[in-house]
Amino acid sequence: MIPLSYLNIYRTRKESKLMKSIQHRLQKGNYILRETDKSGIFHIGNSVDYEKKAEAYRQKTGAYIELDSNPLWSVFDKVIILLNDLRSKKYILSWQLDKMMPKRETVQLAYLYFIPKPHKAGTPLRPIVSSMSMPTTGISKFLDKLIRPIFDKHARSTTIIDGVDLIHRLEAYTTNG
Repeated sequence: MIPLSYLNIYRTRKESKLMKSIQHRLQKGNYILRETDKSGIFHIGNSVDYEKKAEAYRQKTGAYIELDSNPLWSVFDKVIILLNDLRSKKYILSWQLDKMMPKRETVQLAYLYFIPKPHKAGTPLRPIVSSMSMPTTGISKFLDKLIRPIFDKHARSTTIIDGVDLIHRLEAYTTNG
């Protein structure tokens, strides 16, 4: 291992102090630091305001409720029972079971979080539901691989891939009607 130069050690210590100072100011001032969508830009906002906006969104949509208990292991057990039942009845093969079977070490309950949209007036929040580690994710991915080619084949004429595709389709529409 190559030892760090004096300059690198100095920079590391200085940046560490800066990070601790930022953390302290955020906590002391009741602020929240969030990364905005995919731009990699950070937004600092008042945590009370952030919570009010999140609650207002939940109230307005009525789509989300706070759970009294954690149903993760109940869902996990039901998925295991269902998959084992499908396998015992020979509706699925062993390799299919393996592809869909959730891993106890990696499963998580889906959760809702928000990221700020600082480019819009009032900095509204964008809701994000993270469900990538749910017990049902393996089933979903497996079925998507089976169904996606069929869907893509039949929905291609109504699917717009990107901006260039949209322009080509609009040109074709204006030409052909």
